[in-house]
Amino acid sequence: MRPNGHLTAVLAVVLALLGGAALGQPSAPEQARPAMSTTEIQALAEQVFEATLADRLAAVITAESAEFADRMAALYLSAGSGPDWRAEVAQIHNAARVSGLLQAALQVRLAENPVAAQRLRALLGATGVAAGTDGQGLQLAARMQLTKPERLAATARRLSADFGRGTAELSAITRMIGQGDPVTDRLAARMNREIAFARGYAQGGGFDFPTASEDVAADLWLQEPELTAEITARSELALYAAFAPLGAAAIDRIAAARAMPRARALAAILALAEGDVLDQLAAESGRAAARRHEGSPL
Repeated sequence: MRPNGHLTAVLAVVLALLGGAALGQPSAPEQARPAMSTTEIQALAEQVFEATLADRLAAVITAESAEFADRMAALYLSAGSGPDWRAEVAQIHNAARVSGLLQAALQVRLAENPVAAQRLRALLGATGVAAGTDGQGLQLAARMQLTKPERLAATARRLSADFGRGTAELSAITRMIGQGDPVTDRLAARMNREIAFARGYAQGGGFDFPTASEDVAADLWLQEPELTAEITARSELALYAAFAPLGAAAIDRIAAARAMPRARALAAILALAEGDVLDQLAAESGRAAARRHEGSPL
C-alpha cells in the first residue's frame, strides 16, 4: 500500500509528462508518431541523465546513505548503527553503481511513457543543453555539504537568524517552494523507501512474526505530521544553503527557470527514476539488515 501523498505526486508527474499545464496537450500528429526505438530511448536517457546532472545526484545519494543507515538501524537493529553498518549501506549505495541504476531506470521510465518520451525529446532538442539554469548543480552541492554535521548545524543557525530578520532571500525561497509541492513528493518517497526496506528485511527473514507492507505503511502514516515537519525543514535548509547567497533576484530567476516546461518535464522523469532506484537500494539494505540481525553481515 502506498500513501495518498504518493498518488498525488504520481498524478502530478503523469500530467506533467503527458501534457497538462507543463507541456501542453500533444497534438494528433504527435499521438500518431511511431514508438521510439530502443536505441533512441537509450540516447534520450543519456541526454536526460546529463541534463539533470544525475551523476552528481548519484554521489549525493551515496553521501546521504549514512543518515539512511542510522535511521533504519534505530528501527531494525538491536545494536543500533555504527561504522561497519554505515559502510555496508554505503557499499550498496556505491556512487558508480547508483549512477548506472539511474540511467537504466530512466530508460525504463521513458520506454514505458512513449508519448512523454517524444515530448521530452522535442523539449531537449539535439543536444539537451539548457538555455537557462534551474540551479540543480548548486542544490546538489548544498545537499552534499549538509551531510556533514558541522555544516548542517552552521547552516541551520544561519537560517534561524535569517528567519528572525525576515530576509528577502527567504521570501524568494518561500515563493520557489510554493510553485510546486516538493514536501508531498519527498514525503511519499521517504515512506516508499522505508516500506521497501521493510520488504527487504522481511524477505531476508529479519522479522520474527508475519509482517505485511500494509502494516508498515500504516505505522508510517501515523508519523505523517512529524515526517512532514522534518522533510519541510530539510527542504528549506537545502534550498537556503544553495541559493540564499545569490540574493532574492537570482532566486526568483531560478524559480522561473524551474517553472519552464523543459525543467518540469526533466524533474518529473528524474523523480520517477530516482524513486525506483532508492526503493531498490532500500530493499537491498533491508536484506543486509536481516543478515546482520541473524548474525551474518555481508
